[in-house]
Amino acid sequence: MAARRLASLAYRFSALSLPSPGLSVVVRRRIAQTQRRASSTAHALQLDNHDATPLSSAPTFARPPPTPRDSSPTSGEAILPAVVLRDYQHDAIQACLDALSSGLTRIGVSSPTGSGKTTMFMHLIPLIASPEGSQDGRGRTLILVGSVELANQAEAAARRLLGEGYSVEVEQAGRRASGRADVTIATYQTLNNVERLRKLDPRLFKLVIVDEAHHAAAISYLRMLHYFNQDVELPELMSPIEPADHGNRVPIVGFSATFSRPDQLALSAVFEKIVYHREITSMLEEGWLSPVRSTSVKCNLNLRTVELNSQGDFNAASLASHLNTPDVNNLVVGTYLHRASDRRSTLVFCVDLTHVADLTQAFRDAGVDARSVSSLSRPHERKETIRAFSSGEFPVLINCEVLTEGTDIPQIDCIILARPTKSKNLLAQMVGRGLRLCPETGKTECYLIDIVDNVSRSNGMLVSPTLWGLSHDDMAEDQRRAMEGEQQQHGEETASVRPGGGGDVSGMKVTYLDHDDPFRLAKKGDAPLAVMSNSAWVNCGKSRYILELLDQGYMLVEPSPAAEAAAWSVNYRQKLPAYLGHFSPKVRQVALADTLERALQTADRYAEKKVGRELFLKLSRYAPWRHRPPSPRALEQVIRMKGDPVRDAKGNLIAVNMMGRLMPVEKITAGHVASYLCAANHGGVGARKSMDSAERTKETRKLAKEEKARKLAERNLALPS
Repeated sequence: MAARRLASLAYRFSALSLPSPGLSVVVRRRIAQTQRRASSTAHALQLDNHDATPLSSAPTFARPPPTPRDSSPTSGEAILPAVVLRDYQHDAIQACLDALSSGLTRIGVSSPTGSGKTTMFMHLIPLIASPEGSQDGRGRTLILVGSVELANQAEAAARRLLGEGYSVEVEQAGRRASGRADVTIATYQTLNNVERLRKLDPRLFKLVIVDEAHHAAAISYLRMLHYFNQDVELPELMSPIEPADHGNRVPIVGFSATFSRPDQLALSAVFEKIVYHREITSMLEEGWLSPVRSTSVKCNLNLRTVELNSQGDFNAASLASHLNTPDVNNLVVGTYLHRASDRRSTLVFCVDLTHVADLTQAFRDAGVDARSVSSLSRPHERKETIRAFSSGEFPVLINCEVLTEGTDIPQIDCIILARPTKSKNLLAQMVGRGLRLCPETGKTECYLIDIVDNVSRSNGMLVSPTLWGLSHDDMAEDQRRAMEGEQQQHGEETASVRPGGGGDVSGMKVTYLDHDDPFRLAKKGDAPLAVMSNSAWVNCGKSRYILELLDQGYMLVEPSPAAEAAAWSVNYRQKLPAYLGHFSPKVRQVALADTLERALQTADRYAEKKVGRELFLKLSRYAPWRHRPPSPRALEQVIRMKGDPVRDAKGNLIAVNMMGRLMPVEKITAGHVASYLCAANHGGVGARKSMDSAERTKETRKLAKEEKARKLAERNLALPS
């Protein structure tokens, strides 16, 4: 088995970077270019790692001197095995070196799943100069990962790509590193033990690499990263491991396919800048990733009553009660048999442990050899199951978010999403499992079966990187704990109760919609508000969006001032007691965001913190109270403000013109009235009137132009023959 495992690992990394005897042809060319440029800059790069003299307290970043192809590297020289980097991999490494040379010490790289991020950071390690005082002249590197599987993969990659000249150790659970190796790979869970962290002396480290870096803003990461770099921002109530101004500024480089967070916490607490971003669409067009074809399965699943967790995604237990039913499971199996039974390796994502067990049994009952892995699987059993699946010994592997991050199974040619998610990050991670190329098995594409229409619900799968968001000090303590717990569990520990009737699809029509490129399904411009947020946001005109907090003030999302780097500003205005006035005189800016969708979701998280979970649920556009008839008093208030109700001959109210629509009174709900009054209080009615006036003017001009043309035509009638 060990031989097979090593062969598998060798294949995996060869798939990321093709072997060639000319490793350094490209690298040396860039080194020479950089050396020539460096000689004329104030931040001249040192060309010898052994004798590098730092310009400041931060280390100098240097490339090793070129070595002739036929010569053997001498002791201490950083020479990788012969590997040719893809163009974009080289560009990412170059961007890191340039950023570090400019004085930045906390940077990020955003690149899609399957793009070879491990290859990138392994090639980056030898190009970073040792810190001052390093005795071996090479310096030490820490690679921080989030799971045992990722630690094992990083270890195999380091030994293969860095070669025998580098010592590699792992600090994880029962495996203990000395702290003196060239490369130490550690899980963040293990390094939360301060005594184990202290073995790693920051003064001797030249680099900290954070894999799956979107997790870096979590409380469980911040203290250990601050231990290496004092510029990492800690929440006010968090005490550092060492004094806050300990003076260490070890460069931190984070790599992620989804450089953003669904809980809207700001990654800027850790990273200063995302120095490289690669769009997945470019990777697909250039042939670096497997093409994707998808089928959305539309049925009458009603998910509006599913509860949400503290990150705004579906609560696993509540979701399972809607999805883990015999009818839905049979729909999944039937879709597989009808559409994908000829696929070699199909990976299925479920809601929770019980769903995994029940769906696995449903596949077996249909005669399909399906197996599963979960958090309950023993490590050696999980490893063997994945090996057998990769080798094609059985066709269907079912899991619950165990195989989302870092899973390297290029043979996967079909993904079944048997669970919905509101998180674009999670969606991208799940779909990303099938994007790796694998021509050896005849794979020509990855087929995505989207049982719950995730792609359309989330307005596409493209995830743009961002460092904006909320600080930990803006989040409630109990909410932070909940998020931390969910992050560490990855949603896989919940076992569902046998469901009720929430997901019944028996006897209902099922529609299949096929898409050649699901990554291009995102709508042009901003998606509807209902797609971007469940909360009852109101468009008040001039790109201003208001969420009333039920007598506790309101959230305001609006374009940022020109001086801000971000496009959108997230603001909160508190309602004061009557004796102090109506509202606080100042609107407090709580966050910035690069897109409207992120701005609204960031505001949602802040609103939940301000009003509490129970009241926040009443802010949803699907809250029961919004669908009830309005009170007579509230409706009369709308009529007084609007002034143009429609009545019958007896004077009975039959319709009201609300925001450009004539609505029958029996169809007006409390939600309609609340949204109208919100718009009226924040300028939306005036904006609507301006729009209506502009439309009327346009229509008048159109009619006048038509009338003029008609008269001109009459005047120029042809003479009788």
